[in-house]
Amino acid sequence: MSGIINRFFSKKVLINEELLALADRLSFRNSQLDSFLMKHFLKGDKTGLDEYFAFQKQLLELQADRFESIQIELDLLKQYLKLIEHVVADGFSVKWENKLPCHEEIMLPPLIFFPMIQHAVKNGYNRLSSHPVRIRLSGSSKVLILEVSYRVNHYLEDQFSDTLLGDFQKRLAHLFPQKHNLLLNSNSNTARITLSVQLF
Repeated sequence: MSGIINRFFSKKVLINEELLALADRLSFRNSQLDSFLMKHFLKGDKTGLDEYFAFQKQLLELQADRFESIQIELDLLKQYLKLIEHVVADGFSVKWENKLPCHEEIMLPPLIFFPMIQHAVKNGYNRLSSHPVRIRLSGSSKVLILEVSYRVNHYLEDQFSDTLLGDFQKRLAHLFPQKHNLLLNSNSNTARITLSVQLF
C-alpha cells in the first residue's frame, strides 16, 4: 500500500514540476512577444518601426534557459519603456529608480523583470505625470528587490487578475523555489507589486 501511495505522490510532484516548467516557458514567451506593444505598432502610425524591430530582434535572440547579465535586462527594459512612450497616443508616464549599488556580475533568467512592468503598462492608469508607473530596483548581489507601482484602473474588478502575472508566479516557483517572494497589494488609488529574489 505504501508503495502505491509513494508512486502516486511522486507522479503528482513530477506533473507539478512539468506544469511549472511549461508556465516558465509561457511566461518568457509572453514577455518576448508583448502583444500590447505589438498591437499598438500594428494599428498606429509606422514611425518608430525600425526601433521596434531592432528591439524585437534582441528579444527573439534570448533563450529561456540561458541566464544573461542584469545589465542586458535593464537595457532592454529601458528600450521597452521608450517604445511604450512612443506608441501610447494619450500619454504615458514612468519614473525609474535604480538603487542597486553594484550589479555588473549579476546573472538572471532573461526577461524576469518584464511581466511586472508589462502588467502595470497594460492595466494601470499611467497617462499623467502625477500618476506614473514607478519602478524601483534595490538590493545587493545576494538579494534583488523590484517594486512596481501604478495608479489603479477603476474599470478592473481585480487589479492583478491577468495571465501575465499568473504565469509569472509559476515561473518564479520553477526558477526560484523557496527563494522568492511576490507581494501584490492595492488600495483605492495605487497597486503595488514587490518581488524579492534570493540569488545565492
